[in-house]
Amino acid sequence: MKIFIGLILLLVLSWSPASAKEDMTLRALMESKETSVVTMLIGGAGLTLRMVNTHLAAESKPLLYCSPRNVTISQTEYVEIVKRYLERHPDIGEKTFQAYPLVLLRSLEQMYPC
Repeated sequence: MKIFIGLILLLVLSWSPASAKEDMTLRALMESKETSVVTMLIGGAGLTLRMVNTHLAAESKPLLYCSPRNVTISQTEYVEIVKRYLERHPDIGEKTFQAYPLVLLRSLEQMYPC
């Protein structure tokens, strides 16, 4: 199971926007004028995490985060969740932009603890 989660996160991490530079920070990505790219990246990571959570639930294993029942988080909401997390943890914004899936996971864990 850990391998499955690791592979999914690796897949999400390996894809990056063509306009992103290797040294771009997460803060620079979130402040980018290319809002559709940011929304697609963060939203895609959110969908992946939701799929992993669904898989974990089906196997009666602990979830990564526990959002309220019957609540579907939109791509835009995932972006706002990350922005709020970065406001509370400004040092995280200085990490490489490629950390966005992990930052989203930490944001969701904090916002929706199990």
